[in-house]
Amino acid sequence: MLRVKYAFLSGFSVLLLGLGSTAESKNSTHNTAAEHEQAIRKTNERWLALIRDHNAAAVSRLYASDGAMMAPGAPIAQGQPALEKAWGGLMQMPGFGLTFKADKIVVASGGDMALDQGTYLLSLTGPNGPTKDIGKYVVVWRNIDGQWKVAADIFNSDGAGTP
Repeated sequence: MLRVKYAFLSGFSVLLLGLGSTAESKNSTHNTAAEHEQAIRKTNERWLALIRDHNAAAVSRLYASDGAMMAPGAPIAQGQPALEKAWGGLMQMPGFGLTFKADKIVVASGGDMALDQGTYLLSLTGPNGPTKDIGKYVVVWRNIDGQWKVAADIFNSDGAGTP
């Protein structure tokens, strides 16, 4: 009878430990997702600072080595040399200014990918004066060796206007 009680208590203890670690892992997964989201938001802040500085080379390094930017009316810019050229061309346009804001960041349960969805405001000076373009974007992020890198960046306009 003592063996049965011992076996029951041992089994019950293992069950409790298992439940405790499951609850703990769910909390740490939640915390990890929040930490990942915060890391992406910080990278977005850095991205915006690099844009303000017109630093196309540094912006291109925010992308994965095979990362791609898919701008409307332009071919895909894939890989860091093409990304640097695309960003450099954009930044050299008269009156260039760009801001964006993530409305939603969703991190995959494995912590290896994330989706960043938001809006942007692009300012340029064209032949008819200043133009502002408001639109939306989606960025797919990959966690590569603990660093979030842009895998795919696509955006489109809601329609250009003037201020």
